[in-house]
Amino acid sequence: MEHNSIKNLVEILKSQVSHYSLIRDTLQEEKTAVTSWDNDKIKELSKIKEQLSKKEKLLEEARKTISLRIKEEYNLDDDTVLAIIDGIDDSECRNILTQLRDELLVLVSEISQLTVSLKVIYNTNLKIISDVKLKMGFVPAANKYGMDKSTVSMPSALQITG
Repeated sequence: MEHNSIKNLVEILKSQVSHYSLIRDTLQEEKTAVTSWDNDKIKELSKIKEQLSKKEKLLEEARKTISLRIKEEYNLDDDTVLAIIDGIDDSECRNILTQLRDELLVLVSEISQLTVSLKVIYNTNLKIISDVKLKMGFVPAANKYGMDKSTVSMPSALQITG
């Protein structure tokens, strides 16, 4: 394998593959929790996602830093992984980087699909909750839910006594 910077990039990409797999798995768990209305699990996964997001940002920053270094070392036109693959001579490195890039592209696609799916599920759940509240006579009032008394009939015992 070539220079240390390429080795460092390979290690960072491997970490990203592992990390994006965790993100994907966490989103899949969240999808299951949301569809089963498991509020405790949703809260737990929300905390996990926050931690994963912080680490993802660090890994991406590390990848950008090493990619810029490689761009300068190899006099490349761009610092993308694809440009690096095209700009190095070592076929073993090229194969490893290509494989890691392909894995990351698949993971990013899966994460994107899960994210869209979760948005649809959350929006559907919010719509269901809103519809139920409206049918029960609850209406939004000053950022709180009040009761629209014109749509709610009082039980007969309350009508007699009060």
